[in-house]
Amino acid sequence: MVLPFGLASDGHNVAGNQTMVTPTAPPAFLMHGHTNVSTVVPVIPSPYIDFIVVNGDDRYMIRCERKAVLENSVELAKLIRAGPNSGRKGDNHFQISNVDKNDFELVIRFLETKFVRYRDHLHILKILELADRFNCPDLVIHCIRELDLQLTSAVVIDIFRSLWFYQSISVPNQHQLGVVITTQESAANKKAKRKTPNPQINASAGGGTAAAGAGDNANAGADSSPHPNPFTAEEFGMALLNNSLQLIDMHAQLVLTKQQINELRFEELEMIAKREALQLSSELVLFNCLADWSVAECQRKKLDATAENRRRVLGPLCYAPRYLLMNINEFRKACDRVELLDPVEVSLVSDAIEGKKLKNLTPEQSQLLEKFRTPRPEFPKMPIHLSDRTNPKNYPKKMRRAEKGASGEDGCWSNFGMNCLAVFACIFD
Repeated sequence: MVLPFGLASDGHNVAGNQTMVTPTAPPAFLMHGHTNVSTVVPVIPSPYIDFIVVNGDDRYMIRCERKAVLENSVELAKLIRAGPNSGRKGDNHFQISNVDKNDFELVIRFLETKFVRYRDHLHILKILELADRFNCPDLVIHCIRELDLQLTSAVVIDIFRSLWFYQSISVPNQHQLGVVITTQESAANKKAKRKTPNPQINASAGGGTAAAGAGDNANAGADSSPHPNPFTAEEFGMALLNNSLQLIDMHAQLVLTKQQINELRFEELEMIAKREALQLSSELVLFNCLADWSVAECQRKKLDATAENRRRVLGPLCYAPRYLLMNINEFRKACDRVELLDPVEVSLVSDAIEGKKLKNLTPEQSQLLEKFRTPRPEFPKMPIHLSDRTNPKNYPKKMRRAEKGASGEDGCWSNFGMNCLAVFACIFD
């Protein structure tokens, strides 16, 4: 018997009785790499991985948590996502070379526990180097805070020099040091503005409220920290460099007489010698420091330590001391040791110190003499608060007041706009 099209033998529609077709491919959620294709069973990645530290024939295995490494180290996360590199299939080993196994294990343990053991500041610098190499921002910040806490005149040169290598910090001019601070101040000002109530809203409640709001804004600007806390690992590195130079300013009398100064490169010495706030009992201390360094540099370059060669290796640093702040005996003593100035300049400075009337000065000579007689500030600037050592409360009140006085003019202008808004709000109310 011939059945109508679309009906089965029981008289019902064929479409309603069609059976489900079993798919031959695994479900979409079973992604490649997480699925056993033969059994179509998802494979859960191991929560642990093994790093094999390779140094020549030495092999050292470090087992750690996969999640901690993926979340806290950019470079190690790239290595893990690329897959095991031990050369054997099915293992979970990742090889690391050219690294001290003990220090690398300290880095890994910090990623898991946020705690690291160290011996001294030199050991922290080694860990900082590894943290920078494997791009571990939290560890970089932790090391920088510890270094700032241990910063003293005895170790400041070691830390200052290491920042050039570990953090790749290169500051060709002194204005770049303020870039990070300027960025922080801008962010702090924006945060303060978000917290500050709208003056127009305050004005609707009465002119007294608006005036009070303006006063609160002024007080907030006056009490705000001159150096807000850094944000990124790079800014922490710049902040530690700033604090190192600030400590050199405070203890310049002691630091500039250390033998380590003679081992600095020219760029490093230049950054120190051109500091404005060096706390010196006499400019002769800085002069002697430059004279000693010039001899060491001539030896490194295999040059005779003549006055001409010493002036050549020092370059513009010959003009770093404030010669007119010396008395005549100190200046003559300096010139007897080595003449960092040419004969014309020596005669000019001698006449200026003795109070003789100077005639027919060129603009360059007048500018040079003005630089030589500029007094250094009574106090250095305040450091950036990175640890308990740099807490502003640990510094004299006179030093803190001097810092606020230097930035007082900027504070007045920053509050000027808010005060104007408050006044206009009162007028139009």
